[in-house]
Parts: sequence; C-alpha cells; structure tokens
Amino acid sequence: MKNGEKTKEFGVLVNNRDSGLAELTEILGNNGVNIVTLSMSSDGSSQQHVRLITSDESTCRQLLKQMKYQFVEEEILTVTIEDKPGSLAKLLRKLKRSSIGVKSVYIINKKAGKVEFVVGVDNVEEGRKLLFEKLGLEH
Repeated sequence: MKNGEKTKEFGVLVNNRDSGLAELTEILGNNGVNIVTLSMSSDGSSQQHVRLITSDESTCRQLLKQMKYQFVEEEILTVTIEDKPGSLAKLLRKLKRSSIGVKSVYIINKKAGKVEFVVGVDNVEEGRKLLFEKLGLEH
C-alpha cells in the first residue's frame, strides 16, 4: 500500500469459541488471498471483531459471502507521519476540527523516524483532501 492510497478494509465478525480467526485466515490462505494487515478485538462476548486488508479484495469479498460471514467493507486511507509523541493526536484533532469522524486507526509500519497508519474515516474524499492537499502530508 502506498501512502495516501485508498483501499478496502473488511470488518468481519468471527466466533471466538470456535477458533473463528484460525478458520477465517485458513480460508483466505487456501484461496491465495494474502493478509496485508489484521487487527482483532473482543468485547468479552463470543464474537471477535477482525479488521483486515488483503491482497485481493474481490476474492476476499466473495469468500466472506460464500462462507456467510457477517462483514462490512469500508474505504480507508494510509497516512505516514513523524514517529514522535503527540503526532497522532495532532492529526486526529485536525480531522475532528474539520468534522471528519475517525472510525478506525492502527499502525501498519514504523521505519526511519516515520510511522504509517491505516485511517478509516466517515468521509474518505474529505479526509484525503484535508490530509494530502491542505496539510501536505506525503503521498
């Protein structure tokens, strides 16, 4: 993924008690779909919330439907900023001041004093304009 690039993030519900994450990753792998990023959380129930970006959006979507997973699909942005205390907070404040809601954010890479995030926002086009045109973040 390139900085500033739009891509799809899949939010999938899997069953925690039935090795749901293992099953999901096995299905994707057996069908040649590589996982680029993955994060998972649980609210204490039997459901785990998995967010993932894959190498093949179309096949991933098809497999999720075929296997009857509950999922949502959203466009997200990749953003690279300086890796120093307060950098993310500053970025998130600017999004908030522009009335752009953040739905997800997580680190996907750290290197050479920079940190790369996946950022899911409620308005991808406005988020892109703010981050890369008005703020001049790297593409």
